Amino acid sequence: MDQWFIRIDHTTDGTTFRQRALAEINRVNWIPDWGKSRIEGAVKSRPDWCISRQRSWGVPIPAFYDAQGEPILDAAIVRKAADLFEQHGSNVWFEKTAAELWTLCRPADWTGREATAKSSDTLDVWIDSGSSSRAVVARRAEIRGQAHPFQCDVYFEGSDQHRGWFQSSLLLSLAGNGAAPFKTVLTHGFMVDEDREKISKSKQGQGGYTKPQTADRYINEYGADVLRLWVASQDYRNDIVVSEERLKKVSETYRGIRNTLRYQLSNLYDFDPAQHTVPDVELTGLDRWILGEFAKLEAEVVRAYDAYEFHVVYQSISQFVAVQLSSIYHDVVKDRLYTDPANAARRRSTQTALHQMVTRLSQMLAPILVFTADEAWEFIPGKPTPSVHLAEWPALRPIQSETNQAAWKELFALREQALPELEKARQAKLIGKALEAKIALTGKPESLTAAHAHIDSLRELLNVSQLELKEDATATVAITVAKADGAKCERCWHWELDLGKTAAHPTLCVRCTEAV
Repeated sequence: MDQWFIRIDHTTDGTTFRQRALAEINRVNWIPDWGKSRIEGAVKSRPDWCISRQRSWGVPIPAFYDAQGEPILDAAIVRKAADLFEQHGSNVWFEKTAAELWTLCRPADWTGREATAKSSDTLDVWIDSGSSSRAVVARRAEIRGQAHPFQCDVYFEGSDQHRGWFQSSLLLSLAGNGAAPFKTVLTHGFMVDEDREKISKSKQGQGGYTKPQTADRYINEYGADVLRLWVASQDYRNDIVVSEERLKKVSETYRGIRNTLRYQLSNLYDFDPAQHTVPDVELTGLDRWILGEFAKLEAEVVRAYDAYEFHVVYQSISQFVAVQLSSIYHDVVKDRLYTDPANAARRRSTQTALHQMVTRLSQMLAPILVFTADEAWEFIPGKPTPSVHLAEWPALRPIQSETNQAAWKELFALREQALPELEKARQAKLIGKALEAKIALTGKPESLTAAHAHIDSLRELLNVSQLELKEDATATVAITVAKADGAKCERCWHWELDLGKTAAHPTLCVRCTEAV
């Protein structure tokens, strides 16, 4: 039986079509990089492409035959057939006779052989999907003016498509457009269950596959954004295991991210960015530190997005939320947010930092937590656009100097030494909460330089009521924990020596008296 072929080793200007395809592969960015080797092997070993099928359905090959049975396949006739298909659908080829189709498809100036029959063959289905760069992408008005209006930024599919869609797309675009239809090709693994069995529809109902591993089930149970976050958390370059345990773990991470957004938004209820934003140079040291750390996070996230490493985005954000924000910053700034006067410079400084972070964290999360990021965006004061998905995301410039970074590194080192001593005092029933403590730090002058320069910040980091620094040229850093002096303020819970300075508020410290 006669068939239609695309010759892979057809030579033009001394170069075969196969060689041109291999050269074009080198101009494409393959993620992961083993995708390049896989498609090179597929192209190197492939025979001529048989593009005809003998089926009663599919896209017909618009060829005619003359009285001697010789094929008539002319570009002008094919284009006329394409116009006919666009108007009436490809079934018109089967519905009309050869004579009717010849009348409709023959160019007005035709001087060649006359047709007496039509082809009954259909195209290989890979022609359909492989030609999407011409049939779909090139028809988009917004990219018609580009150098390659048929070319997409990214094609992505499973690891079995180097012999399928990726290859058919490459070969057809190279033949018709002179270049690959993609700049980047991203390959993902398969979804497998805990037994490493591939999850596929073909197994359902055949006795070999009964587990209800479907997106609908997990969306109903966890919500769409948790499912999205789980997908983003996986290294898609390998097969992805679907399991309840993994989804539950990611749902806990999601809860932490959502609680972070809630905490930051809840403390901006009286913050107007136009009136209350504090300039960078006037931010407190703690706020400058967290914004410096946040700028590092954002740079890492942007790099990971650009490299399509979504699992790195997940890891970086979840780690930052759990450590720098939840365990340190959010815990430390509670006092200034809840007990400082509403317009206190320290409180407005922290609100400025929170506003910057919740705005940019929403933008950072938008590609992987579509609903959650947009929901948080609705409550951000002074948001620039109605939706996070419409907002620009310019780079955040670091505002922390190297000197300030070094000082805060020393402060956190002292904090790491002090926390175990506070825990020992708690276990010994010397104190209850850390605010009941007074800490004395003794050490060489050079080891306490940062502590002297930022003593209030260090006391705040330690979350104690009182802090003393004692210099001893012969001693390494020593930490002593004692019961705080004075009495407990019933509003801020700090132990202070100035309670009752105002008769109207005998149980409040001076700071809380000013606040109320």
